[in-house]
Amino acid sequence: MPHIWIEYSANLDLDTHQLMRVVQDAAVGDGSLYPLAGARTRALRIDDYLIVDGHPDNAFVHVLLRIGHGRSAAQQAALGERVFQALDQALAAEMARRPLGISLQIEQADPVLNYKRNNYRQYLADRAAAAQQAAVPRSVVGVALNTRQALAALGDAMNAPPYLAPPKAPVLYIKPANTYAADGDMIVLPADVPEVTIGACLGIVFSRRATRVSEAEALDHVAGYRVVADLSAPHASYFRPALKQQCRDGFCPIGRDLAPAATVPDPDALAIEVRVDGELVQRASTADLIRPVARLIADVTAFMSFEAGDILLAGAPFDPPRARAGQRYDIRIAQVGTLGNAFAASA
Repeated sequence: MPHIWIEYSANLDLDTHQLMRVVQDAAVGDGSLYPLAGARTRALRIDDYLIVDGHPDNAFVHVLLRIGHGRSAAQQAALGERVFQALDQALAAEMARRPLGISLQIEQADPVLNYKRNNYRQYLADRAAAAQQAAVPRSVVGVALNTRQALAALGDAMNAPPYLAPPKAPVLYIKPANTYAADGDMIVLPADVPEVTIGACLGIVFSRRATRVSEAEALDHVAGYRVVADLSAPHASYFRPALKQQCRDGFCPIGRDLAPAATVPDPDALAIEVRVDGELVQRASTADLIRPVARLIADVTAFMSFEAGDILLAGAPFDPPRARAGQRYDIRIAQVGTLGNAFAASA
């Protein structure tokens, strides 16, 4: 497993997380050098950056890649060329606009004694368990028009009043506590709601406080995922907040099972199926999201905070199926779980 150390001058405003990913991906490559495909990374900002002629505009980025013994000279050369090329490309824009020095140093390290212990797995398990216990979230936030099909279906209407342009930020709404229901509960439809739309949503469950989270760090704040049904009385316009349609009692059933984030490597490629009375009525995928999970988290936490156990809905697939009293729906999201409820008419 390589160790990556990045030093850079304090007059640079670098996205070190992104730079680390670039170096790590290049170092790991196809796995021929490091089958475990992992790396430890650190970044250090250096305050003394008067280099070359002592002018403060000069800047530098230095990467130290420490590897173990056992690689041939050809492997080492291939590693160096691959990593430096990736580093050079990643910093090309910065070098085009200012004096910048880029350097890469590769060292071999073969410790005589090596003792290791960590609690990473236990920490992740405890974090997931805490979110699992928070069966009743403090808040559930939904997002509308977050699939390419939904936005495309509006067509030119997006450029007409009252919208005048496509949304530039997430279109959000709240599912308050009175809407929460559990898997298997009977959902009673009010007398003025003869049928409901079934929005099959990926529920993003937070593991800790998330506020002003970057896209690169977004998934680090996720404990796992639940299946959530965003139920709503059919309505045609987002001009007025659809509280009357979306916030009826029981209109937000939440799956009991939490799929830990570690078991869902790509939340942006999950198959979704919806059945009504056992018949398959919808197939969709989280790959259709306009704002993928990490970007959605970053965009929403830019102006509001989530606490552990809170849920952000990634967005319902376009053209959700409908059901009425006497019917039952079932949702399945691959790698996450299932959720199902039956509907009854109001007495």
